[in-house]
Amino acid sequence: MLAYFGADHSASAVVSFQPTILRQLGYTASQAQVHTIPVFMVAFVLAITVAWFSDRVAHRYGFAMLGVSLAMIGWSIQLAQANPVGARYFGMFAITGGVYIMMPVLVVWNMNNLGTGYKRVIGAAFQIGGGNCAALVSSNVFISKEAPKYPTGFGVGFTLNMMAGICCTILFFGLRAENKRRDQGKRDDRLALPPDELDNLGDDHPSFRYTL
Repeated sequence: MLAYFGADHSASAVVSFQPTILRQLGYTASQAQVHTIPVFMVAFVLAITVAWFSDRVAHRYGFAMLGVSLAMIGWSIQLAQANPVGARYFGMFAITGGVYIMMPVLVVWNMNNLGTGYKRVIGAAFQIGGGNCAALVSSNVFISKEAPKYPTGFGVGFTLNMMAGICCTILFFGLRAENKRRDQGKRDDRLALPPDELDNLGDDHPSFRYTL
């Protein structure tokens, strides 16, 4: 959920404040709105492309970190107040593309590793519902008097994306270690459970392998 929280913060910030930031870069109100269109079009293509490749190779962590890295590059550009304006505009592409990669990959990764129906329902609600609380943060960190540099807003965005990357990395190594334990038969004691309990173990079943 924390990784999704970090991604959702960036998504909420982009949706809410991208036109404002573009106006601060010198575009008129109408130009700022028009310049958001290519950003979301590129993000859409990236999201679909990465989703296809991620499913093709049955792997999530590497693609999630691709999104994290791209978004952090974008936040770094904004935080550094890079010139010319085109560089900061590219930063918008990087942030938006990164989070559009991260969010679907993180949701699917969570669902892949929750073996039974009720776990998936609760897990999805917890992840998405809790993650969407990031909008409460993004709506309060872009402070008007800090325009056009927005150090608080950009700094929080960078930090939360870093948190997302750390959480993904911890999860990856934890799941990989658990898969190795199961390969070594260290969870086979569960096979002695009554058949009805064994059938309902879901992702706790010794034969279940977590998606990495």
